[in-house]
Amino acid sequence: MTILYHPEFARDIQRFAIKYAEVSPKLEVKFRRDIDVALAVVKANPTNAGHFVNTGSLILREVRRQNLEGFPFFVLYGLSDDRLIFGSVIPSASDPLTWLTRF
Repeated sequence: MTILYHPEFARDIQRFAIKYAEVSPKLEVKFRRDIDVALAVVKANPTNAGHFVNTGSLILREVRRQNLEGFPFFVLYGLSDDRLIFGSVIPSASDPLTWLTRF
């Protein structure tokens, strides 16, 4: 399987990591570790790792989210044939539909 990352994906992580670093360097490290764990879980089993994205009127089976363990964020990713595409890191309170344009 080919693994791809949206060009903005790393910037999403960096932007939120900076916010946590302002609170505590240890918190930033934990945030980055949770991201790494979420990515590893998805890579190990992409079809069973995350939850389908529900738009309210439609469930998108090609786009999924993997919640972070200790932070109110999730990783939005897509599956297409033999490709796994990591699209964004999103605060849980956000509307994921605004991020679907990355796919």
